[in-house]
Amino acid sequence: MSQIKKNIISIIIISLAIIMAMSLFAGCSTAASAETTSSESAQSQEQNETSTDNGQSGKKFNEETLTLTGSTTLLEVAQMWAESFMDTYGGKITVNGGGSGEGIASLLNGTTDLANASRAMKEDEFAAAEANGQEIKEYIVLFDGICVITSKNIDVKELSIEQLSDIFTGKITNWSEVGGPEADIVAAARDTNSGTGEYFLERVVQKNKTEKDNDYSDMCLRLQSNSDVVNQVAGNENTIGYIGIGFLESAGENINLVAVKDDATAVLPSIETVADKSYPIARDLYIYGNSVTMTGIANAFMEFVLSADGQALGQKAGFVGVK
Repeated sequence: MSQIKKNIISIIIISLAIIMAMSLFAGCSTAASAETTSSESAQSQEQNETSTDNGQSGKKFNEETLTLTGSTTLLEVAQMWAESFMDTYGGKITVNGGGSGEGIASLLNGTTDLANASRAMKEDEFAAAEANGQEIKEYIVLFDGICVITSKNIDVKELSIEQLSDIFTGKITNWSEVGGPEADIVAAARDTNSGTGEYFLERVVQKNKTEKDNDYSDMCLRLQSNSDVVNQVAGNENTIGYIGIGFLESAGENINLVAVKDDATAVLPSIETVADKSYPIARDLYIYGNSVTMTGIANAFMEFVLSADGQALGQKAGFVGVK
């Protein structure tokens, strides 16, 4: 073989070797790039999942809806819960009032997802739910104290459960009978659909249901909401009423707060006395759902309500957290 042919063959071999080496290098670079991209994608997905997780499910509910109906006592804090939940998790939440009875009735007939209630469900309501094939789930979400308030011109520092019962049944009709001025008592109570009104009836008017024949006097004003009671008491003389502790701040200095005595000691309502149950007119606040039809957003909402953030909003609204 001539020298020229040998040189040509050598050049071809060297060229092929260079091409193969370059191809191998390019392949390694592509694999490394793909591995890096895959790693970055997984890291980004993990960050996205983490960013939506705040102790709840981490899921977004952009297309899901939720309706709450019931207690006017819980109306304001329920709206706070709904707004905070939607800001974090999305979804569309509607909060309606109407009273505890309305909320429970709506749950039983399937026109609301959750019922806000300032009283416990009754035996006949549980029976109706069972007849409908519903499985009621009860959540105690906050504690509340029922505050007895009077008009500014009435300087009565304390009243017993016995005296309050006699006032709202119409047995005591003049403030002079309980250490006040010579003036007729105007009593403001809640209407028949109010959980607060039913609780006060059983706990105070009926003295823990020991006098079940007791009822509100026909002379009592029957008002729809805590705000209505505040306006009635603050805007008139000689008036007594009751409101949830969450509404004391809105009442401000326009009313007088009365200490309530069940035994020997009269106690003023406060976060502390409601929490330790030393205040005699304290109660649980509820949300009810039907576990058969509870949706993902309903379960996540209840998880939020009972979380540290949800309970903090409840305390901001003037109630006592259960946790």
